[in-house]
Amino acid sequence: MRGLAGRALVAALLLALVAGCSSLTRVAYNNAAFAGAWVADDWFDLHDGQREWVKERFARLLAWHRATQLPEYEKLLQDTAARAATRLTAEDARRVHGEMRALYHRVVRKAIPDAADFLLQLHPEQVGHLARKFEEDNAKLVKESVKGTPAERLAARSARYVERIEDWTGRLSASQRELVRARVAAIPDMSDEWMGDRRFRQAETLALIRARPPREAAIEALTRILIDTDSWRRPEYVAKLKARDEAVFSLIGALDATLTPEQRGKLHRRLAGYAADVAYLMVAS
Repeated sequence: MRGLAGRALVAALLLALVAGCSSLTRVAYNNAAFAGAWVADDWFDLHDGQREWVKERFARLLAWHRATQLPEYEKLLQDTAARAATRLTAEDARRVHGEMRALYHRVVRKAIPDAADFLLQLHPEQVGHLARKFEEDNAKLVKESVKGTPAERLAARSARYVERIEDWTGRLSASQRELVRARVAAIPDMSDEWMGDRRFRQAETLALIRARPPREAAIEALTRILIDTDSWRRPEYVAKLKARDEAVFSLIGALDATLTPEQRGKLHRRLAGYAADVAYLMVAS
């Protein structure tokens, strides 16, 4: 998500979904315009009134999101919470993933015209600033991805999965952790391919900005880069991504079958709490 204007817009708006309480959720969501401008300034070094322009466009997007998208998030979270109270299957995980992806793409599609307008007004020095930020960020990610032996990297990847799951369920038992580790070990490490994909997006974005095409052509290009990814990704990589997703869905279904009543209760309460937070945001401003 990092480094691309359209995705920065979405990231700021979805802060509410990872907040821990209603008051924090309200502050994060209602200040998304300020947060978005801050992110844009970091990546593009805004000047000449651009910060206010970005804040105003973020505010418009936030108003649209509150009125049209939050009800969809609440409905999805309520339904998932109800299912989590009894049993979450791999099919449930697949469905939720698909619906969340559709909601995400809807916000990106809405943001793309403003993102195109913004990118087409950048000065050459701002494009250079963005290119350097891409290089710096990529260097950090590459350094992190090659840290340790393959076995150590797998252990770190498994630990991240366990940590994320325990955020929702509470502490896992030894057997549950072993189940997660075994499933994660079967998922190929696609770090190199992911980095190649990331660099391609960045190169396409920079080429688009430098070419300064007509607005409609820029919107079409951003839609291709950010949403219609299967149109340019290698078929082998697309297949690996789908296989990875299916492996994660299977992991969720298998782990859910082992949850204790206490773990299931925490999962249900967490999802229901997020649904309540979203409902609160629909009326709070």
